[in-house]
Amino acid sequence: IGLWPIPALILIGSAVSVAYALRLVGSTFLGPRHAAGAAQDPRPGLWAAPAVLAGITVLAGLMPMTLTGGLVDAATGAVTGAPVHARLALWHGAENAALWLSLAVIGGGLLLVGLQGRLDRARAALYWPDAARIFEAGLAGLTGAARHLDRMLHGGRLSRALGLMLITLLLTGWAAFRLGPHQPGTRALQPVGLVAVLAWAALIAACLALVRHHRQRLLALILAGVVGLIVSLGFAFLSAPDLALTQISVEVVTVVLMLLALKVLPRETPVEARLPRARDALLAGATGFAVAVLAYTLMTRDFAFPGISAYHLAHAKVPGGGANVVNVILVDFRGYDTFGEITVLGIAATLIFALASTLLSSGPVRDGSGNRSLLMVVATRAMLPLALMVAIFIFLRGHNMPGGGFIAGLVVSIALIMQYMASGLGWTEARLRIDHHGLIGAGLLIATATGTGSWLAGRPFMTSAFGHLRLWPLDEIELASATLFDLGVFLTVLGAVMLALASLSRIALRAGPGTAPDCDDRPGGRVR
Repeated sequence: IGLWPIPALILIGSAVSVAYALRLVGSTFLGPRHAAGAAQDPRPGLWAAPAVLAGITVLAGLMPMTLTGGLVDAATGAVTGAPVHARLALWHGAENAALWLSLAVIGGGLLLVGLQGRLDRARAALYWPDAARIFEAGLAGLTGAARHLDRMLHGGRLSRALGLMLITLLLTGWAAFRLGPHQPGTRALQPVGLVAVLAWAALIAACLALVRHHRQRLLALILAGVVGLIVSLGFAFLSAPDLALTQISVEVVTVVLMLLALKVLPRETPVEARLPRARDALLAGATGFAVAVLAYTLMTRDFAFPGISAYHLAHAKVPGGGANVVNVILVDFRGYDTFGEITVLGIAATLIFALASTLLSSGPVRDGSGNRSLLMVVATRAMLPLALMVAIFIFLRGHNMPGGGFIAGLVVSIALIMQYMASGLGWTEARLRIDHHGLIGAGLLIATATGTGSWLAGRPFMTSAFGHLRLWPLDEIELASATLFDLGVFLTVLGAVMLALASLSRIALRAGPGTAPDCDDRPGGRVR
């Protein structure tokens, strides 16, 4: 076909442009007058700007090389990548295709203006769709489709949102796996002993039982605790004692808090239809398989780029000041991340307290009713000082041995939770000397002061200092400023957990009896 249709279409379009421009000029300046009164010339503020542009256009036409030659050369050279020298003139001679094409465009425009009446009658005789109605109908259709898509994606159901997110992740991961190069792993697999196999089998059995009995919420919570316990044993087996201590402490606190939350929930989850259950099972199985493949792929391959773990191992003791690399990472190398995490934890606990206060604003909260085990009361009170001593020990050794402020805060929280469970909400809170909000605030203030203290030494925010200090009559001791930051973590975790516990306890008491009765601590007192 060649390239002739392109200039032909350009010629027709230009002729139409000339036609409507001539029609506009004729209708505006040469047509009949319809003004109600005498027209007035506009002020310079209205015509000055167009006049300047029109004057520049006229001058550019009369002196094209003087005014626009350099600009045209620069723009053309930037596009083509080679130096260009354009020759611009008002008249290039009669043997010029652009001249004859321009005359043809002007002639075509005049012809269209002359045929305007006939074209208008032909247009009126034919059916022409209304462009405004087409636009409005298309806009309404797009708006309806967008609303339908919004209802489908954000229908208010968590399962739907999670399902769409998992499908997106699976498709993205599959596309990356198919399109990207990959090779078999080079790392040798570790031998698996009988204990690991039994623990793995118990973990799979607990997960399957959790899925099977998920509608029985109390049993599901117990099975979830079993899963967490096995995971903590796995951390200990893989030489990660810090993670094991953290996991088992979090499991205990979580199970207790969830037990209080179950007080205000139905005993069983509503039964779902078979089709959604099969769909969810298929999606969960595909996601689990994908995560397993990803974990296996990462653990059996060596990476070309050096990891940051070697830097952490080399600098944990000097200048980090601790032999426990995990704790040094949390309070020194990534101290700012930890600071943000404890801030979010304190905000979350405060929000739980605010929601609980709103729910309980309709009336007083009772202390509870029912019998209490005297054996449990005595055991928990004897356990409290021991737990505090263990928590202090874990906190002080955390920078060099497994432990730290986070685990110590959870240990103290567990000891205080046992007091709530044994002696009741009223008895425990009546003997607390420090408010939970105060603990959170003190922890955040200490962490902030530790971070800003480095500014006094001209160092960046959250930079840790380490050194040796001799205190008479004690021997020389190691001292790191990150220990104060860890103290802030300890206080924030303790205050957040206890504030959430107290809030959920009040909600549970409002929901039903038998959760937190009071205990008489006077001589000869009794458990009520």
